[in-house]
Amino acid sequence: MPPAHDLKVGDLVTCTCHDAVAIVIQLFDDHDDVPMNMAKLWWIRRPDKRTTHVWMHTIARLKKYNIAAE
Repeated sequence: MPPAHDLKVGDLVTCTCHDAVAIVIQLFDDHDDVPMNMAKLWWIRRPDKRTTHVWMHTIARLKKYNIAAE
């Protein structure tokens, strides 16, 4: 089962494994046959120069980006 979350398409997110900010462009968490724990992201600030802008990432490690924290 994918984790419970409050993410939706368009949310700004960060994660516990990259120092970057991304926008959620697709969630893969509602499949009855094969529930997944994945989100498709577009990195606004890429983690490093080798990372492409579009990236698949586990939902469980994502959290909403807090602009006020910067």
